[in-house]
Amino acid sequence: MSNDLNIDARLGFCGPEDRVVSLNVPIATEDSHNNSYHSFDIEYASEQPDTLTIRLLELDQHGFIRTALQSASFPAVLLADLVSKRKATDAEVAEWRSIADED
Repeated sequence: MSNDLNIDARLGFCGPEDRVVSLNVPIATEDSHNNSYHSFDIEYASEQPDTLTIRLLELDQHGFIRTALQSASFPAVLLADLVSKRKATDAEVAEWRSIADED
């Protein structure tokens, strides 16, 4: 079966001001390609501003969400703390620079 679907990370927008409410990231396979049928979605809900929810989604053959397989909510400060402590590896920095040089 040929699968030419290649989905990149996407932002989800909502509301009259088109605010970003989610980040959808495809799952990478062992060969560093995107898994076409599963992705993670990190969602922010204005009703719970201190909480984020991460969901494992199952997608159909067209890349639309079929169902949420699992979800977990957690305090947003945990993600902020994790991001503030992580430093890019030398390989990541080199890749970013090569992409910027191509543009």
